[in-house]
Amino acid sequence: HWRLARAHLPALVGLWADGWAEAIRRATRSAMLYDRPEEVAVILEDIAAQESVKRIRIFDKQGGIIISTEEAEIGNFVNKSAEMCWGCHVREQPLSSLDLVDRQREFRDGSGERVLGVIAPIRNEPDCSNAACHAHPAEQRVLGVLDVQLSLAPVDAHLEASERQLGVGLLLLVVAMLVASVWLSWSLVIRPVRRLTRATEQVAKGHLDTRLPIESRTELGVLAHSWNEMVEELARARGELEDWSRTLEDRVAEKTGQLDTAVQQMIVVEKMASLGKLAAVVAHELNNPLTGIGTYARLLSRRLAENIAAGAGADTGSNPTMAEALDLISTESARCGEIVRNLLAFSRGSGARFVPQDLGPVLQRAAMLIRHQAEMRSIRLLVQVEDELPLVEGDAGQIEQLVLSLAMNGVDAIHEHGELTISVGRNPQGDGVLLKVKDDGCGIRQEDLHRIFEPFFTSKGEGRSVGLGLAVVYGIVDRHHGAIQVDSVLGEGTTFTVHLPLRQPKKPAAAPVAAAGGE
Repeated sequence: HWRLARAHLPALVGLWADGWAEAIRRATRSAMLYDRPEEVAVILEDIAAQESVKRIRIFDKQGGIIISTEEAEIGNFVNKSAEMCWGCHVREQPLSSLDLVDRQREFRDGSGERVLGVIAPIRNEPDCSNAACHAHPAEQRVLGVLDVQLSLAPVDAHLEASERQLGVGLLLLVVAMLVASVWLSWSLVIRPVRRLTRATEQVAKGHLDTRLPIESRTELGVLAHSWNEMVEELARARGELEDWSRTLEDRVAEKTGQLDTAVQQMIVVEKMASLGKLAAVVAHELNNPLTGIGTYARLLSRRLAENIAAGAGADTGSNPTMAEALDLISTESARCGEIVRNLLAFSRGSGARFVPQDLGPVLQRAAMLIRHQAEMRSIRLLVQVEDELPLVEGDAGQIEQLVLSLAMNGVDAIHEHGELTISVGRNPQGDGVLLKVKDDGCGIRQEDLHRIFEPFFTSKGEGRSVGLGLAVVYGIVDRHHGAIQVDSVLGEGTTFTVHLPLRQPKKPAAAPVAAAGGE
C-alpha cells in the first residue's frame, strides 16, 4: 500500500505543479496582453516569494529568457537539447503541445534539494493575435514558455513524516499482533494444555474426581470434554472394580467361613461316627456282663432278705452291710446299663417313627417332667408355642427326649433363681420350625463349644454327668435331618437352637449341622 501511494505521488505532485503554472499564466495574462513586462516581473516576484516556489521564468520560442525571478539570467538562452526542451524540439518542427508527464522534470539544485519543474506554453490566443499593439501573426501558435520550478522539500518532509508515522503504526501493529498472539496462545493453547497436564498428573495419582473447565468450543474444548468423559468412565470403572473387590472379599470371607464350618462339621461327623462305632462295640460288650451282675446282685439281695427273715444268717450284724452292698451293686449296675443304652441310642440311627407331630404338646410334656426340679431350685420355667404352628414330621418320643436333655442342661447351668425358656415357632428364614431352649445360667467357655456334642465330654463337675446327653441330642437331630446351633456367653447364659424340617427327605441326607457361636 505504501509503495502504491508513492507510485501515485509523482502524478499528484505533477498536477499540483501544473496548477501552479496555470495560475501564474492566468495571473500574468493581462499584463502580457497589454505588453507590460514590469508588471509581469512584479507578479512573478510576488509569487516566487512563496516558500515552495524556487524560480519562475519566461523565455521566448528561441529560448531566450525574457523574464526571470533571478535577474542574472535574463537575456540568456536555454539549451534546446536540455531535458526541459527536448520533448518539444526532438523533431525539426517543434510541437505545439505536450502531455503533462512530458512537461515535467525532477532534479536537484546546488544545495541538493529536490526540485520539480514544469513548463507551460504561452499560446497566441485570439485576443493577443488580433490586438492592434501586437505584431504576432495568427499562424504563430506558441509565443513562449513559462517555466515554473517548485521545491519538493515540503513533499519530502511530508513523506518522511508519513513514513515515520507508518513505521510507528506498523511497529505498534506488530506489537499489538504479538501481544494478541501471545494472549491468544496463552488463553487458547498454553493454559488449557497446562490444565490438562496438571489434571493428568492428578489422575495419575488416583484423584479421579479431577475435571477440566470447558471454556470454548475449539479443539481443546472438545478435548477437555472428551477428557472429562474419559475420567468419569475411569472413575465409574474403578468404583465397579472396588465394589467387585469388596464383594469378592466378602464372598471369599463368607465362603472361607462356610468352608471352616464345613471342615469342623466333617471333623465332628467323623469323630462322632468313630465314637458311635466305639460306643456300639463297648455297649455290646458291656451289656451282657452288666446284666448278669445286676441279675445276680438282685438274686443275692433277695436270698439275703429271705435268710434274714428266717433267722438263718450266720452273722446277723453284717447282714445289713451286705444288703446295702448288694443294693449298691444293683443300683450302679442299673446306672451302667442306662449308660450303655444311651450309648446304643447314640450309635444307632434306626428306630425312629416319623409321623406329623404337633410340637406344642411335646414341649408341654417335657416341661412337666422338668418342672419339679426347676421349682426346687426356684427357676422360672416358660413354655412358648407359636400360634398355628405347622405339623412337623418326626418321632415325638425322641423330640421329647431332645427337649428334656437340653432343659436338664439348662437347669444344671442355672443352679437357682434363674429363668429357663422353651419355645418353638416358624423359621423366618426358610422352611421348617425353630425349637429353642434358653437359660441365663453360667454359660459355656468358648474353647469348649466345639466339643460339647462329643460323647463323655462334660463341663459339669465330676460325678454330675457322664457327658452323653448332648451326644444323644446330636443323634436325634441327625436322624431328623435337622441342624443344631449353640450360642453362649460365659456368665450370661446359653441358647440351643434346633432347626427341624417340616418334611423328612425321601433319600438319606447329610449329617446335621452342629454350629457353635457366641459373643
